[in-house]
Amino acid sequence: MNATAAERTARTATRRNREAAARARDLAEILRTRTYGHPHRDVLLILVGHLHTAAEAFENTAPLVMGGVTVTNVIPADAGMPLMECQMVAGDHPQAGIAEAVFAYITAPFGRRTPGLDPLGAKSPQLARQDAELRTQIALAEHQLTTEGDPTTRYALLATLVNLHRKFIRLGAIVATDNARPCNR
Repeated sequence: MNATAAERTARTATRRNREAAARARDLAEILRTRTYGHPHRDVLLILVGHLHTAAEAFENTAPLVMGGVTVTNVIPADAGMPLMECQMVAGDHPQAGIAEAVFAYITAPFGRRTPGLDPLGAKSPQLARQDAELRTQIALAEHQLTTEGDPTTRYALLATLVNLHRKFIRLGAIVATDNARPCNR
């Protein structure tokens, strides 16, 4: 009797792998929907492809067994490599508007922390307040993502985090320009 793909996935993928796969697919869909009319559509489509590859690897890779003990907190290499590619592509193409940090939300179910955001060091009180507000919004969305199990809410939170990180990057550029003004040196 041959097992279907869903049955094989249910037997091999751990809860963490399934959650990471779902997050990768959600993020791929979020980026795919942003390709329409985007000036850097090709970059977004590359990211989408890598995310789908990672999702399949999360679902189809059996957990590591060491000495008869199933290890569930290890990211499969076949999934980790495409995610590293995503980070490199996003870093090489900042004009696409996708922060490298958003890919860490996919592997967060494995107990890895998401990258913290240091204050931007704004000299302007208004920009410092915007920085603090954005970091707070990101932290709240990250917390909700870890505690929320509903697929619709997970998708919405990932979309929100993509937008918040894009705003944070833009604010960083504004802060750098403002801090370089002679009156702020």
